[in-house]
Amino acid sequence: MKKMLLLATVAALCSTASMAAKDHFNRTTLGSKWIVTAGSLYITSDQLQGTTGSLGYDKRSVSDTAAAAILYLTGTDLEYGAVAVGNVANGTNAFVKLQEDSADSMFDYGAFYTGNNGGGDFFQLNSEVPSPATLNVSICGTTAVMKIKSAAGTQKYSYDYGTSVGTGGGLGTYGNIALDNYKSGAATCKADLQGATRITHSTARDPSLSK
Repeated sequence: MKKMLLLATVAALCSTASMAAKDHFNRTTLGSKWIVTAGSLYITSDQLQGTTGSLGYDKRSVSDTAAAAILYLTGTDLEYGAVAVGNVANGTNAFVKLQEDSADSMFDYGAFYTGNNGGGDFFQLNSEVPSPATLNVSICGTTAVMKIKSAAGTQKYSYDYGTSVGTGGGLGTYGNIALDNYKSGAATCKADLQGATRITHSTARDPSLSK
């Protein structure tokens, strides 16, 4: 009986571990664990980069409801880095991004979109965020939570999609953005939702949609 319980515990631990992913991109090629659904993603100097409008997901994140990455602005062009959580393969995922619009090496705007930079809400951040910034995205029911950490502190926003986005995790690129230290896992919803600024409607214009 003890042996059976031990085997069951080991199996449960292995199953839990298989639901999470980590990737530091410390290699020269992206590899088969990533599926690119749009554009081209590649590794340069141990960081993930891509052509404008690219999106991909990590197969190991298939059951996860939260993901995160560090975003680095590498130029003064229009740039965004996105963390996708949900069913990226089917395009129902939440697409949550930080964007630089003003060529000042600061993130000025955020967005809660769907699919690959699709419809949703684009909004100005409460305050500018310096690079690098860590973008954490959690899905709590139908609500997505964006948590941003940088040298300027922490900001948190939430947005209700009104429907399920599925599970999974991935990353998106626009311009010369670089991303690193991707990870995914289970959302901790009570802590994630606490203190978040709720985004319901914004009239901000997203220049990435007109390029």
